[in-house]
Amino acid sequence: MADEAHPSGHPTEDLLPRPPEPADASDVAVPVDSRSWLDRHLWQIQPVRDVGVFFAVLGLLYLARAASVVTVPLLLALLAAYLFEPVVKWLMRFDWMSRRRAVVAIILGVVVFVITPAVLGVAMGIAELNSLRVSLAENTTAVLDSIEDPTNEARYEAIPEGPWREIRDYAVNARGDEVTAEIEAAVRWAMDNAEEITKQVVAIGGGTLVALFGFMLTVGALGFMLFLTLFFFYFVSSGWPKVVGFGRSLLPTEHAERITELVSEMDKAIAGFVRGRLTIAFIQAIVFSVLYAVIGVPAPFVVGSLVAILSIVPYLALIGLPVSIALLFLQDYESFRGSIWWIVIAPLVVYNIGQALDDYVLTPMIQGKETGLDIPTILFATLAGGALLGVVGMLVAIPLAACVKILIREVVWPRYVSWREGRDPDFLPLDRV
Repeated sequence: MADEAHPSGHPTEDLLPRPPEPADASDVAVPVDSRSWLDRHLWQIQPVRDVGVFFAVLGLLYLARAASVVTVPLLLALLAAYLFEPVVKWLMRFDWMSRRRAVVAIILGVVVFVITPAVLGVAMGIAELNSLRVSLAENTTAVLDSIEDPTNEARYEAIPEGPWREIRDYAVNARGDEVTAEIEAAVRWAMDNAEEITKQVVAIGGGTLVALFGFMLTVGALGFMLFLTLFFFYFVSSGWPKVVGFGRSLLPTEHAERITELVSEMDKAIAGFVRGRLTIAFIQAIVFSVLYAVIGVPAPFVVGSLVAILSIVPYLALIGLPVSIALLFLQDYESFRGSIWWIVIAPLVVYNIGQALDDYVLTPMIQGKETGLDIPTILFATLAGGALLGVVGMLVAIPLAACVKILIREVVWPRYVSWREGRDPDFLPLDRV
């Protein structure tokens, strides 16, 4: 049946009562406590509550530091689970590979291909360094003895051919000159340090109870921390989706979507840098170790690995250049390896090969441009981080700079532009209510 017409021409449905329109959020009155602050408990005063939250966070950080034997492995496990998550997802593409199996496979791979070679390499490196220290002590002793008695042919023959004899000849010929005192002081300093090093080597080699006990304690502590890290890594990585879900549940609902977008951009920048630099450092360790062994640098595995670790921070591998030159200079090579041109040019060539491999092959292929930072910004962030926090600051400077750049671009700068154009009362990216 057709609706009856209203005199105004509208259907009779318009005569029915309509529900009230929902009020705008800005029109809803928010209850305000009109009591004076004198009538409130101390914990009901908002500034006091804010300060309490701040000190509660500081207290948690202090407890975490006090329990570092547990919290450090747990944090390392969280970091490892975050870094290895792409590997876990890649392994899970196989039908027979579950998440737990993928995590176990990663742990076994790390133990077999990383930890075991590292332990063996460190042991070999310690042996090589001890041999180098003993050689340094013997050579400096021979040089100093020959300088004190330059006419003694037996003492001169005890000095290895090459740079050591050049040092002795220069010091003897410079007697009576102004530089003699400086030369003898430098040689004496090297001799004093060589004797101290020799004492330490003899003490360790002799197997004194204190040194052996301290060494065993150190190895045991590192082994226990490594075990805890792998233990926590298994459970954290196996339940990584739950860990991510728990983190999202902590976000305020009103801003959860925006925070998730920003964190995703930061994750892309940090993951691209950290995963890329670690992979590049592993490859660089092999490259530098092999090249240092070829040119004759002593303890090539130790020196190459240390230079590769330094290369995690871009261009910091340059520190390995003077170190490798000095180590080559202190060797007793009688062939072309003992010549000055080889001592200077060979390490320079090795550094340039490693740096070119990093800049033009490894970084574009593995790391890409995920951080979105140009070279001047990277250098500035690295130097600033090193000045503020030392080596740790240099390691975290670049990913932290990438995150700060994202926050400035997405949060701070839009608010500043809005304030500049008169749409906001100030440029702080914080709401008043």
